Amino acid sequence: MKKLNSIMIFHLILMALLSLGTIGAAVKFLISFLHSTGAASIESASGISDLSNVILMGFILSMLIMGILYLLKGYNKQAAAFYKAFLILHIGVCVLTIFIDLCFYRVNVLMIGISILNVCKIIALAILAFGKDLGKQKTWTLFYILLVLDAVKLILAVINMVNIGFDFSFTGYVTALIADGTIGLAVKGKYDDKETRGKA
Repeated sequence: MKKLNSIMIFHLILMALLSLGTIGAAVKFLISFLHSTGAASIESASGISDLSNVILMGFILSMLIMGILYLLKGYNKQAAAFYKAFLILHIGVCVLTIFIDLCFYRVNVLMIGISILNVCKIIALAILAFGKDLGKQKTWTLFYILLVLDAVKLILAVINMVNIGFDFSFTGYVTALIADGTIGLAVKGKYDDKETRGKA
């Protein structure tokens, strides 16, 4: 395992805490689903919402675990599968978030704007996950695009919550920014490793 610097250790602690919070949220939604309307809960709006959130928490937890494993493996080429899995699961999180936001929350201009930004994020993540030989500059550019998209989403979410009140989904926007940090550390580690091997 690669020696971790202080930034990586702090980031890993944040992701570990987020993982615990995600498990707690999944249990909360699952209990709500099981107690909503019994056997008919799957047919009710609240039941589908709770079940969708349980699935979303599962994707987020899996994404965080893949990110943690990639950091612990030291970003080397042999651990690239963890990074790719992290990005693909991140895409899944975005898709589910769009579905939940537009189907189970009060849809307004701000929520539509957030969904559009999530579509842009899916495109950027897909390029990172499946693009071949992007190079250092393009990879960093995509990372900064992701960072800006998630920062704007957080601002829009805060404005929206000022109007309608605090919502649990706020934690998802914070998680997204921390996940971006994982991508940034992974990109840095990837190209540091290449430079060490003389392949940058």
